[in-house]
Order: sequence, then C-alpha cells, then structure tokens
Amino acid sequence: MKKILFSVAVIATVAIAGWNYQQNKEIELSDLAMENVEALAQGEIENYYNFKLKSYDNGCKICKPETGSWCNVHDQVPC
Repeated sequence: MKKILFSVAVIATVAIAGWNYQQNKEIELSDLAMENVEALAQGEIENYYNFKLKSYDNGCKICKPETGSWCNVHDQVPC
C-alpha cells in the first residue's frame, strides 16, 4: 500500500512540475507574425492633439501638453 501511495505522489509531482513548466514558457512570434500584427494595427495608432513628443537626454520620449501640436502615443519611450 505504501508503494502505491508513493507512486501516486511521484506521478502527481511530475505532472504538476510538467504543467508548471508549460505554463511558464514564453511564446515568441516569428518576424512574419510580428509584421502581420503591425500591419493590422496600422489604423489604430492614437494621436493626441495639443501634445508634443519631447525627447530628453536620457533617451526618454514623453507626450507633454503643448498647444497646437500633436503626439503619437506609440512613439513614447518611458524613462
């Protein structure tokens, strides 16, 4: 009886470890898939009017309020 319980515990542990491994795998899209995603999103870029994209020395690019300009939020680079 102890052998059966031990076997069940080992099988359950292996199954849980395998499931956890599968859940933590990152999916990497191919270059073609990424191009397709970008092509589908072309019409969805949001422009904010009265904002301007300001660049900073440290590489940041942030939309800041400024009358008469516009900012594409997808061009921002966080600090």
